[in-house]
Amino acid sequence: MPRIGLQLYTLRDDIAQSGLEGIVRVVARMGYEGIEHGGGFGKPDPSLLNLLQEAGLSVAGLGYSLEDLETRLPEAVEYLHALNTRYAITFWIDETQRRTADDWHRLAERFDRAGEALAQYGIHYLYHLHGYEFSPVEGDKRGVDILMENTSPNAFNLEPDTYWVEYGGVDALAFCTEYAHRIRCAHLKDYVSKPEMHDVEVGEGAINMEGIVRLAFQHGWDWLIVEQERYFRTPLESAERCYHNLKRIVEAVAGR
Repeated sequence: MPRIGLQLYTLRDDIAQSGLEGIVRVVARMGYEGIEHGGGFGKPDPSLLNLLQEAGLSVAGLGYSLEDLETRLPEAVEYLHALNTRYAITFWIDETQRRTADDWHRLAERFDRAGEALAQYGIHYLYHLHGYEFSPVEGDKRGVDILMENTSPNAFNLEPDTYWVEYGGVDALAFCTEYAHRIRCAHLKDYVSKPEMHDVEVGEGAINMEGIVRLAFQHGWDWLIVEQERYFRTPLESAERCYHNLKRIVEAVAGR
């Protein structure tokens, strides 16, 4: 059964005001099983390890730029292992590196190479989709197609964000179905309607979240990660509401 985690960017303002420790404890009390956050290098602060252990939270994944994984791999691996996480995730590619089909081919080579290096240490490499990957760059071929065709599933896979897939003009369920075998974790982010696409709590918007959760069960995805960037409620209220909505969906799918 996939576990439910929270991308801490959802609570960025609360963390800035109250500190990481208090917010992590609140997230654990909500019921989340893990968190996703930015990565570090070398040995993490022992207080962070103690905090996660006391809260009973796993680290679903940690974010690293492709450049950092290419130049500081041993330090990143040490940090990932210390926090006992299986996933290193790149969240963003600068626009200057993704303008043409040749750019995407070069990215595929770099992603594959970095993923092969991480795999030697038992770490899976994921790329978080943000919507720009769906723009055609070579006839009808999109950046994401070039990535998928020129990387190995043993080295490199996806963390789609359902909101940003839809923002890119693609149906999230259809895309996740097409590449279900290349997905290990997913960001679940919902929206009210197009064209404005304001974030709304998971399961209360336009995306077929039940269908996506069903794929997670069928294909053995590890994590379903809640993330919101805009809110109708306070971020803490939204995070808790998302958790309970997603928990109900997961339990309903599991019971079938």
